[in-house]
Amino acid sequence: MTRQDLSAVGIITTGLALFSAHFGVGDIIFPGKLGFDTGSLWLIAGLGYFFVNTIIAFLGYLAIAKDRVGIAHMAGEILTPFWGKVFGAILMLVVGPVFILPRVASATHEMSILPFFPAVPIAATLAVFFLLNAYVCLNRTAVVDRLGKILSPGLVIFIAAIALKGIFFPIADPVASKTTTQAAFGVGFNFGYNTMNAIAAVLMGGWILNVFSLKGITDQEAQKKNLIRVGFLTVVLLGLTQMSLTWLGASAGGVYPEATLGDLPLKVTTHLYGTVGMAIFAALMALACFTTSAGLTAAAGTFFEQITDGAISYKPMVIASSICGFALGMVGLSKIVGYTVPFLSLLYPSLIVIILGTFFLDVQKYHSMLLGGVFMALLFGLFDAVKEAGFIVPWMQQTTAAMPLSGQGFPWIVPTVVGLAAGLLLGRRRAE
Repeated sequence: MTRQDLSAVGIITTGLALFSAHFGVGDIIFPGKLGFDTGSLWLIAGLGYFFVNTIIAFLGYLAIAKDRVGIAHMAGEILTPFWGKVFGAILMLVVGPVFILPRVASATHEMSILPFFPAVPIAATLAVFFLLNAYVCLNRTAVVDRLGKILSPGLVIFIAAIALKGIFFPIADPVASKTTTQAAFGVGFNFGYNTMNAIAAVLMGGWILNVFSLKGITDQEAQKKNLIRVGFLTVVLLGLTQMSLTWLGASAGGVYPEATLGDLPLKVTTHLYGTVGMAIFAALMALACFTTSAGLTAAAGTFFEQITDGAISYKPMVIASSICGFALGMVGLSKIVGYTVPFLSLLYPSLIVIILGTFFLDVQKYHSMLLGGVFMALLFGLFDAVKEAGFIVPWMQQTTAAMPLSGQGFPWIVPTVVGLAAGLLLGRRRAE
């Protein structure tokens, strides 16, 4: 009989695999830029970032453990099964083949290959990257072990080398912040959208449940317990790295005031380690990008196989994701980041409602309430998405600006609470 509880080694291996799948280019560049932008208020801003990428991510794993199916089912219980699949599919495409895979591949080329081999064309880097990506992912039962035992330990070592030296031997004291104390948390919260860890949690949680089944761990309570343990280890590692890198960015602000989003991490690493820092940064970036690509590719293959009842099987989806990542990666890193933001602004508020609602409430009992909250979160997420996409729609922007907490970066919260209350009242009237 197969052991139903993961051993300590199994928890560590799976947790490291999940951490490495989460920790990509966004987790390298955005925490540092957050600290850089908020200076002396880096801790408050970092807590906002921590809330989205650690606490909400862990609640995502808890919700998946409770639901034991995945985000499509979770969303489908609030919306409808069809729209739940649509919502889940959009999330999976945004954090997988359409945006994240090309983003991490192009980042590998621009930050790990070009500084050392400027003559190498991006097509060559992407071809090697995605051939390796497909190789690692096609054997679905081996992906976790390949990530957790082979690639992730190197990633952790490079992160620790940078973070620990930056903490014990600071570059400089953070400069005075241009952000107000009241707004700093919201700045960090909204910065947290960019790394998409809460979205990744509800998608990769379903993948890990499938991995458990493939390994013979079929007891539902055992799957739940194992996922909670693995998810906890994952988010602890994420939280430690995020806060450390936020501090590093804050400490570098006064020394490198003109640093940009892309070159700040390299400046920090070379300041700490000299010319060797370039190689450390290149290795860190390449490992972070590749492990994220592999984890999300495996998650996408599993997800689409499940929601289509096998019509789209795992291996063809892995190949299709790799091809899509290669084709879109030719666009370049900066453009891909710009295209991603509107989708995140649209989806994140409603995802937070779904995660919190699934975990804390009986979805069937409070269905109307959650439906009202998700609707308003999507509506105000749409307003933000339109703005982030560069379109000027005065009435949308005026409506958003008029909302309480808009100055702190949370214009969607009060409307969402109103939607929850309205849905609760409507549900009670229908029940009478």
